[in-house]
Amino acid sequence: MVFDALKHNDIQHACQAIRETKTGEVEYQHLTLRFGSRGEQSVYQFELSEQMLFCLDLYSLYLALRQTQFQLEAFHPDLISNVVVPIHVDALLWHPGAHFLEQMIQFHNAGFQHVVPSLQADKALCLHERVGTLVEQLKENAFALWFEIATNQIHFEHIVDFEPDMIKLSVTIENKEDQHAFLPIARFLRRNQFPWVAGRVASQEELNRYRLLGASYYFGYFSDIPTSLSFKSFDDE
Repeated sequence: MVFDALKHNDIQHACQAIRETKTGEVEYQHLTLRFGSRGEQSVYQFELSEQMLFCLDLYSLYLALRQTQFQLEAFHPDLISNVVVPIHVDALLWHPGAHFLEQMIQFHNAGFQHVVPSLQADKALCLHERVGTLVEQLKENAFALWFEIATNQIHFEHIVDFEPDMIKLSVTIENKEDQHAFLPIARFLRRNQFPWVAGRVASQEELNRYRLLGASYYFGYFSDIPTSLSFKSFDDE
């Protein structure tokens, strides 16, 4: 189903505002893939092969680049919102993914300079040499480099070795169980003094908690529900 949707250009993307916690000003756009009649479904809800997941991640990166190129053509440079795109580290360590990234940097560098890869990894964080080389490549060419942390990760402490510009959280703190699972991450953030982004903020009360915990930015707020969009396919251009 997902492959057919991708083949027929039915995979859409949605960009959601990432705001400063103090001012509420939009600082970044967060890109995710969607499909369905109203673009409301996540493409990652299905059980997909590893290679299919990698292809979707690379497609997200491609759409983020097209989004920044569109902004470069349409807006003054001061009005451009840098686009944050979640992507698994393994997708960029995969040989086709590494080649794709090299081509993107070589031929579309101006647009890539406004992309913010937000790397997702757990076991791969232990591959210091390979991940370190990738991190340096991204830092040299992207606007910034983020890493994501979720409560089911085991090896997130290794992120400190790669000196990210920002940490993006994929957690909730809605109930006591969530808050307890968040404690090791909170200690990690406090100890290393990384700026961080709160994700999946579902209410004003939750946003206030994240402010008190020291979040620099947030997204996922109910007032910022995005509309899914689709670029023209290559055949239409």
